Amino acid sequence: MNKILGIIVLSLLLSGNTYAGWFDKDKITVKKCYDPTKANNYKAYKKQASQLDAKKWEWELNLKEKIAYRIIERDGQLKIDQFKIKISTKSYIIAHDPSGEGDYQFDLENEAYITSIFGMNIRLLCNFS
Repeated sequence: MNKILGIIVLSLLLSGNTYAGWFDKDKITVKKCYDPTKANNYKAYKKQASQLDAKKWEWELNLKEKIAYRIIERDGQLKIDQFKIKISTKSYIIAHDPSGEGDYQFDLENEAYITSIFGMNIRLLCNFS
C-alpha cells in the first residue's frame, strides 16, 4: 500500500508544473560577467566597479525561439534589447546586432561572452545557467 501511495505522489509531482524549467535546455541565462584582466572573480570585479556601471547586466538566450535578450538596469531604468540568434552550435551561440556594432558571441564551453566594440575586443567570463 505504501509503495502504491509513493508511486501516485511521485507521478503527480512529476506530471505537474513543479519541475517547470528544471529540464529546459532551450534557455540559457548569462550573468555575473567580469573582465578577467581586471579582477579574479565577479565579486572582486563588482567591488571595484564604478557608479557608472550597470547595476544589472545579463542575457537570456532562448534557443527555441532563436532570440537573445540583453537586460540592463542602470540608474533605476530597465532596458531590454532583443537580438536574433543567427548561429547556434553545441559550443557557441552568436547573436546578431543589426545596428552594426558587431555580433555577440557566447562561448558555452568556456563560459565567455565575446564581442568587439569600437575596434576593441572584449572577452568577459560569465556564469551560464
